[in-house]
Amino acid sequence: MKRFHYAWVICLACLWMYLCYVGLLSNLLTIYLPFIEATGISHSAGSAILSIRSLFSFLSTILAGWYFQKLSLRTGILIGALIGTASAVIFSIGGGPFVYYIAAALAGIGYGFSSVYPASILLANWFHIRRGLAFGISASGSGLAYLVFSPLLSRIILSSSLTKAFLAQAAFLAVSGLAVYLVVRDYPEDMGLRPYGEGRQEESARPTQRRAVPPLSPFLLGMLALIMLFVGGAGLSFSGHLSVLATTCGYAHELAAKVVSLFGFVLFASKMLAGGIADRIGPRNSSILFCVTFALGCAAVLGMNGINAFWYYVLAILLGIGAAICTVGPPLWAGELAPAEEYARTVKWLQVFYNLGGIVFNVVPGIIADRTGEYKTSFFLFAAMMLSALFLLLWAYRKQHSAQAC
Repeated sequence: MKRFHYAWVICLACLWMYLCYVGLLSNLLTIYLPFIEATGISHSAGSAILSIRSLFSFLSTILAGWYFQKLSLRTGILIGALIGTASAVIFSIGGGPFVYYIAAALAGIGYGFSSVYPASILLANWFHIRRGLAFGISASGSGLAYLVFSPLLSRIILSSSLTKAFLAQAAFLAVSGLAVYLVVRDYPEDMGLRPYGEGRQEESARPTQRRAVPPLSPFLLGMLALIMLFVGGAGLSFSGHLSVLATTCGYAHELAAKVVSLFGFVLFASKMLAGGIADRIGPRNSSILFCVTFALGCAAVLGMNGINAFWYYVLAILLGIGAAICTVGPPLWAGELAPAEEYARTVKWLQVFYNLGGIVFNVVPGIIADRTGEYKTSFFLFAAMMLSALFLLLWAYRKQHSAQAC
């Protein structure tokens, strides 16, 4: 009988980080946004909340390497969690765009210091094999947040108030941050252990670093930056506008909450499976599968007419499948395209430009909606961005493999 390895506890802790600080703190702003806009702010001001959140995620990711060197991973995650808690408290106060912008800035810092970057480093430290599966399980936490909390938060808002929903979120974030701090250790050596799978091979698992690869050239680093601008612009923008897409198409808030919950369920399952799929067919091939599915999901807006909800459900299902690549893909791309000694720096590079994509593009749907009164056009833009990212990614794989052959 195989002995249980503590690496899987770390994996579950990372799942909880994704649930709290990607899902609740960032992605589920889509649930709040229609109600925030109903207080009297414009579509552009509402989209600006998402852009400010992305701006401060971008800035905190730039500082993440220095920050975690000074504090350690577990301490840095705890402080980021407390900053995220403060964000929810300030959101509960409300009172106009300026207050929401301050809260969004703190949400961005909490996201940057308590989610994707530290989770990626933790998983790389603790897993020698089955990293794809570990990344997939962890990233599924953000989908689980949609599934569990979107109907719950909508119910609290509709039956009570926006303020109480944010305060309930703040309490949950605070308790979760403390729990993660108590469980997480930066390295297996801190507990007298070795990384999962080190020193042995399993036929069913492929090592993350399958081949020696050369350092990334400046050209390839620039290409990866552009890829992540597109992935971040599409991935961070579409989720924040799922609810307002429905309401501007004429669907009720209650239906929007149900469909967002369905989206969360599919995203949860998709992320859970995406890492395992990548372990089997490779990150490159799995990226093709998920990016094309994402684009097809965006195209489903053509059928949304405010009466028949069928195409809204189709959109949610396909986007739930395709969007898994936005969080599962980057750490796996870093593992394949960069040498092991550059892994942490490459993950940081990808996250910086992922969040920059959100800064640049999050406000675009609101601007388009203020001019046209609809959000459908933005979803065609998201599809074009994701397909462009896929084309550039395949080119990056070809260039790096050619460099290796030389």
